[in-house]
Amino acid sequence: MIPARKLEPSENTFETIVVDVTHRCNMTCANCYLPDRTKPDMDIGRLKEFLLALPCRTNIRIAGAEPTLRKDLTEIIAIVREAGHRAVLLTNGLRLSHRSYVEELRSAGLRHVYISLNGADNDDWYEAIDGMRCAQKKLSALDNAMASRLIVNTGTILVRGLNEQAIPRMLSRVASYQARHALLRFKNVGAIGRYDQIAEEKNLTLPDLEQIAGQAVGHPSDRIRNYNRFKGKVEPATRLFPTDMTSEPGQGLWIKLTDWQASKNGLIDAGSQRRGRLTYDFKVAPFFEDVRGTPSRK
Repeated sequence: MIPARKLEPSENTFETIVVDVTHRCNMTCANCYLPDRTKPDMDIGRLKEFLLALPCRTNIRIAGAEPTLRKDLTEIIAIVREAGHRAVLLTNGLRLSHRSYVEELRSAGLRHVYISLNGADNDDWYEAIDGMRCAQKKLSALDNAMASRLIVNTGTILVRGLNEQAIPRMLSRVASYQARHALLRFKNVGAIGRYDQIAEEKNLTLPDLEQIAGQAVGHPSDRIRNYNRFKGKVEPATRLFPTDMTSEPGQGLWIKLTDWQASKNGLIDAGSQRRGRLTYDFKVAPFFEDVRGTPSRK
């Protein structure tokens, strides 16, 4: 495999960089892209040096395995903000089920959160995908994030024959908050890290996702297919559209569909110009290429 191209922090061109601050986790999800639990936590001093070296404001996705297991997460959020970047927390949401903890994160400067909700409100789905019956904690995390006025993204992996109904259920739940803006992200199963061995013909395709989402919001799937741009650039594996087609960007309830099936050179979103990842030697590389090149343990 050809190694992912790497950039020095000062040369960064990615608008989003995923920073895996820990390999520890409190779940054993079947589709974890970072399953190796043996690596130590990221050094916060080196992270600060990296952030200060970036040439312009960047979306820093604080991720892991599970970043809320770091006791210094509030310090990490503050460092990202002080360096002039946007802090986005990617989390399974278990610790966010405590309202006081969510308020701590907000006080540290957190404004954007991405919560994994693979089972929506259904414990059977969570057990099948994430290995844990955790619907109530997940929904409490969503409640708390909304109540704390965070900008919320949800993330849901859809599995054929299991949880296709997560789209209408998530739409109903999130719409009930009447938030100014929220984004619901849905994707199929990607062959990356630790994942279910789903045969390609049994995995949902992007047209499948378009049809399911279209039925849920009342839009024809061919119309959804035209929403293949992200910030003005065409992304063939992405669909981003509002549930109300009259909504302006950044307003109302939006859905993002992403095809995580491998395409070019066996990679997902090969050669991405948007998604980067902080490498273990504190450089920047395309996200999927770098993850694919990282040894994983199943």
